[in-house]
Amino acid sequence: MNGDIIIDGEVYRISELELLTGERNPKNTRDYILLLAKVLQNPMRLPELLREFCTLRNTLSEPEKEELRMALLRVQIDSELRMHEDILRFQQRRYVAQVIEILIFKELLLAPKEIEGDFE
Repeated sequence: MNGDIIIDGEVYRISELELLTGERNPKNTRDYILLLAKVLQNPMRLPELLREFCTLRNTLSEPEKEELRMALLRVQIDSELRMHEDILRFQQRRYVAQVIEILIFKELLLAPKEIEGDFE
């Protein structure tokens, strides 16, 4: 299992944890980051893990929320940059990250803003 790590009986890709944490060889990865990694490995699990993500809104501290949001932003940016590699996979990853961001933060930081003004 080169490139994989087992944490609490679950297999995670080290490259995935590096993306989510923004660190090389991350140590002591937090539970909410592992939860995000789990759903990104299999986006079809989002419906079954939805409640766990919803509870994060009320249980995470502000620094933890900021760390989670940065992880969600990294996933969205990485997905856009790598979309040409596997469009279905990276569309699903971007969608999962956006849904979780909306559930917890009630808005998308990277959402396109409407342009104000009249173009006539």
